[in-house]
Amino acid sequence: MIARTAKRVLTAVLDLVYPVSCAACGAAVLDSRGLPLCGECTVKADFAGDMMCPRCGAGVMREPEDVVKCPKCYNLSLNFRRAVSLGPYEKPLGEVVKALKFRGQRQYARPLAERLAAVLRRQDFTQHIDIIVPVPIHWRRRFRRGFNQSELITGHLGKLLNIPVDGRSLRRIRYTEPQTKLSAEERLKNLKGAFKVRRPEAVEGKQILLLDDVMTTGGTMTECARELRRAGAKVIYAAVVAR
Repeated sequence: MIARTAKRVLTAVLDLVYPVSCAACGAAVLDSRGLPLCGECTVKADFAGDMMCPRCGAGVMREPEDVVKCPKCYNLSLNFRRAVSLGPYEKPLGEVVKALKFRGQRQYARPLAERLAAVLRRQDFTQHIDIIVPVPIHWRRRFRRGFNQSELITGHLGKLLNIPVDGRSLRRIRYTEPQTKLSAEERLKNLKGAFKVRRPEAVEGKQILLLDDVMTTGGTMTECARELRRAGAKVIYAAVVAR
């Protein structure tokens, strides 16, 4: 107890002497225990707004009849039932994801998991989930980066929700180049055969929450969910930090 109190005091002192810069706007962040965002950018991030497509997790506008027409997934065949996200992959949330993923700021995995946990509880997901499965990365990419950001977030999320995490059954067996310049159709074609379930008995009959850091067209999630369903998974849900 004394040690934790001393650590909090030391962190507060260091924040005053060496303030962390906001990842989005560069302003000083007075509390570095959470995300690297100033107060104003935290408000702008609008974590988990209610204007979210229940199918793919993207931000949408609702019609007067409350019918959702999502341009991101309207014509796509997805292999997961529902999806949630914290917000769009742009400033300020996108900068936090980039800091974790590309600059090795692993301390941001837990506060992102905390926010995802709050969304999943509010959307009534938790009672439907048996296990959480992170989207795997190829060993070559893990070797270069040193970690899988989705695994880091999933590890914290499992503890927060008291749900088992399975980071071994779903594997990425084929290396693919970054898909940033590919269309949705090209992404799906590029990902064919990239994933494999190594332990079908671990996922058979389970309701699974598949987690990734970013979803663009949904191609990676769709291919992972396809493999999990082939292995006998009962239902696949999806959660991402940024959409």
